[in-house]
Amino acid sequence: MNIERLSLDQLRVFAQVADSGSFLAASKALARAQSAVSYAISTLEGQLGLPLFDRSSYRPQLTAAGIELLRDTRQVLDQVDALQARAAAYAQGQELEITLALDVFFPTTALVALLGDFRLAFPGVTVRLEIEALGSVAERVIDGEAMLGVLGTLPIIPPNLLHVSLPTILLVGVVSPSHALAQFSGRIPAHVLERQVQLVLSDRSALTANQDFAVHSSLSWRMSDLGTKHALLRAGLGWGYMPRHVVADDLASGRLVHIQTAGQPPQGAAMPMQCVYRPDREVGPALSWWLDALSKLTTFDLA
Repeated sequence: MNIERLSLDQLRVFAQVADSGSFLAASKALARAQSAVSYAISTLEGQLGLPLFDRSSYRPQLTAAGIELLRDTRQVLDQVDALQARAAAYAQGQELEITLALDVFFPTTALVALLGDFRLAFPGVTVRLEIEALGSVAERVIDGEAMLGVLGTLPIIPPNLLHVSLPTILLVGVVSPSHALAQFSGRIPAHVLERQVQLVLSDRSALTANQDFAVHSSLSWRMSDLGTKHALLRAGLGWGYMPRHVVADDLASGRLVHIQTAGQPPQGAAMPMQCVYRPDREVGPALSWWLDALSKLTTFDLA
């Protein structure tokens, strides 16, 4: 077996013969002489050391090995075609990959809808998502690790970043129905909140070092994962602020209850979301698509 000298052309001829059902039909599809097609297949079989077609009948039939190797051949050809398409797009200024840093509060349903549209527009561009909290999103953008970021839990916009305002999300205070704070009706005084464990998102970025946002209790438990905070809230281990869209099912089912805190309006607080990017960032077609798509949002309900 000598596979080092296999060519893409041989593989394309092999796939065409299998698709066409005969050497004659394949030669017409490829605009080649039938003898050239037969020679390409014979050479390929010699290099592989096994027959790909049974030629004993009127029409060539794939052998058992041919059936299996045809799958591999199609996979190779698909990868080569994708490589060529990506290389051609890159030569025209299109990115091969786009990296987005998104705040943990960014609605997942909206993200899924945007990613679905993006894949249709740029099927050859891969996506890297970094889901962060507080200053970590802005830090990724400032450092150049992310091409674009969406801020939420960070209430300030670093002055060295350009920004586009996005729709707001509603932030509500919640606790388990078994928690002591669930027994209060109306606004809970600040001195009462201060004595209860508050579950707070944190990060390790330099931008928010030694800073607290909407922390009312000296008994705070800090974590960087929103899912962990959600689980601890449902377990009754503390109270905290959560995006309304994340806890909507819990509020509807009674697994969590809404509390009114001294620092928020009765219905919850509107949190602005901001799309940020560096002014010196080179904007290719894929990044331009994201900037346009985000700037056009009037709601995060894209279902």
